[in-house]
Amino acid sequence: MKFRRYASRGAMIVAGAWATGGYAASCLVSAGAIGFGTYDPLLPAHDDSSTTIVVTCSYTGPAASEVVGYTLSLSAGTGSYAARTLLRGTSVMTYNLHASPSRDASSIWGDGTGGSVTVSASLPVLTSSNPVRLVNHTVYGRIPARQDLPVGTYVASVLLTMTY
Repeated sequence: MKFRRYASRGAMIVAGAWATGGYAASCLVSAGAIGFGTYDPLLPAHDDSSTTIVVTCSYTGPAASEVVGYTLSLSAGTGSYAARTLLRGTSVMTYNLHASPSRDASSIWGDGTGGSVTVSASLPVLTSSNPVRLVNHTVYGRIPARQDLPVGTYVASVLLTMTY
């Protein structure tokens, strides 16, 4: 008789924005939790999920226009960029967050250290006639297959930082 063990898991992304210059714009960044659903350690496939980061900038004047360039970084949370971890007491499930749907080692989304990458972009020009701009960025999550773990809920928190 085969027994299947299931675990639910997810990572919460906590957002923050920091301005580094005298801009005529104010920006906010937000992200939803990335939920992986129910994990079956007997399945041979990785468990993939995604969530969206939303960058919103508003024109505050007095300049005629403003182009906002920014960088998004994610903390390692628990674990490291090479192997982020979801926790349930002392039980550990490895996972990672990526900037690319390929979810390969070269796309691990972090702070630019430990082999990780950041995501940089610019918003379209903000003016008094186009005062608000939104840009979406997808975070691609992956839990590697075949992790033999106790049943339960595994969680982690990751800090999202926007520097502009």
